[in-house]
Amino acid sequence: MSARRFLAVAGALLAPAPAAAHAIGERYDLPLPMHLYILGGALTVALSFAVVALVVRTHGAAPKFRRTASGAASPLLAGVADVLQVLGLAAFVLVIAAGLVGEQHPARNIAATLVWIVWWIGLAFTAAFVADIWPWLNPWRTIAIIAGRILPPRAARDYPRRWAEWPAVCGLFLFVWFELVYPAPSHPRTIALVALAYSVVTLSGMAVFGRESWVRRGEAFTLFFALLGRFAPISVGRGGVRFRPWAGGLARHTPLSGAMVAFILLSLAAVLFDGFLGTGVWRAFDRLVRDLLPLGADRDSLIAATLALLGLWLAFLGAYHLAARAMAWMAKTDRSGREIARRFALTLVPIGVGYNLAHNLSYLLVQGQAIAALLSDPFGFGWNLFGTASWQPEIGVIDAGAVWTVALLAIVGGHLIAVYLAHVVALRLFATRGQALRALVPMTVLMVVYTGISLTVIAEPLVRFRKPDPDYTRLDWPALHARAAARDDPAS
Repeated sequence: MSARRFLAVAGALLAPAPAAAHAIGERYDLPLPMHLYILGGALTVALSFAVVALVVRTHGAAPKFRRTASGAASPLLAGVADVLQVLGLAAFVLVIAAGLVGEQHPARNIAATLVWIVWWIGLAFTAAFVADIWPWLNPWRTIAIIAGRILPPRAARDYPRRWAEWPAVCGLFLFVWFELVYPAPSHPRTIALVALAYSVVTLSGMAVFGRESWVRRGEAFTLFFALLGRFAPISVGRGGVRFRPWAGGLARHTPLSGAMVAFILLSLAAVLFDGFLGTGVWRAFDRLVRDLLPLGADRDSLIAATLALLGLWLAFLGAYHLAARAMAWMAKTDRSGREIARRFALTLVPIGVGYNLAHNLSYLLVQGQAIAALLSDPFGFGWNLFGTASWQPEIGVIDAGAVWTVALLAIVGGHLIAVYLAHVVALRLFATRGQALRALVPMTVLMVVYTGISLTVIAEPLVRFRKPDPDYTRLDWPALHARAAARDDPAS
């Protein structure tokens, strides 16, 4: 069970109503057969190729992705940065303290909700739809800044070029493994110990190679939120606040490193793998691995889930590079498939943004409410600092039908934006429009396939798209509930 799914269920158990997958206490009856939704979404992405090809004829017809407005750095912006640095460091200290000494039930300790809901989901949404503020919130960067003002300066080593962003790739994979594969990722003390271990690695990297050098290349979360921030309409940097069209930061065709390509594909595979764990395919694979191993060797499905996560990532990476080779061949260009893969990788980010919204919106809206109670009693000691300790999440804030509608629009919309960005990049990269359109066929096919897979994965635990079980519908549920209540009544 993933950390967020565990938190959603655990939090809902404290509420006066039942909960199910994705924190939704019901399944949604589709008004149309499921395969029509998948087919419609895939065809929409496929047809968008033709529409965009007619509209975007030259790179000059593409949207003006150059920044349209900017503001110089101001004392107000500096003040906001200082406040966010203090908040980020305070939240980090609170997670460590609560995890080490607080109540160890995840629903009664602020560490799990603050890390998995507020930070990992909430900040990802903020980075993608508003602006990337993680550089200011980053507690390890703040600690390094404070240390730099106190300790005597020392010369930093040059960051090895051959390392590229591979340390960040390894860090992201280990974090995703901890979130989705490790049996107890929401255990508060475990969260605190993992955070301390990551702190040692990150601060050591900053000390050896320099603060900004390590943050730009080796710190996984900085790279992750920065990718999402390229989708946002606001860019915040040393020059101030800059405004740009949505996804404007993803239209560049400067080649990335091979490590960054792997990082982007890992982020896509990770968010899909989270949903994959709720499907029948995963359960079948888990049983297969258990049958092949000695009895009890994989009781917690660690081996099966690790293999599935690694296999899904490598499959995504392989499919993308295969599509890039096909793009080079169809365009009849002297550019290699490897170069094309590095130039088009950023156009995949909207797909991850769309699926992240589809998969995690209900977690944020439902379990995110628990932060009100946890702020009053962060350690689970029975405090009521702000008078909100008795706050109970309202799980009816969003129903399964709304979740499915948002998921459908987000997944298809993310792919449409990706198709559009790929057209813009292709028209800027290739010499002729004919070359660009031919090159985009394999990429569009890949996105169509991914659309179908994404809709299937997000739908299986959420919607009811099979015929009802006649034995299930004939059961006398009121009588069963009455017998269960009598059995649980101590007086009976």
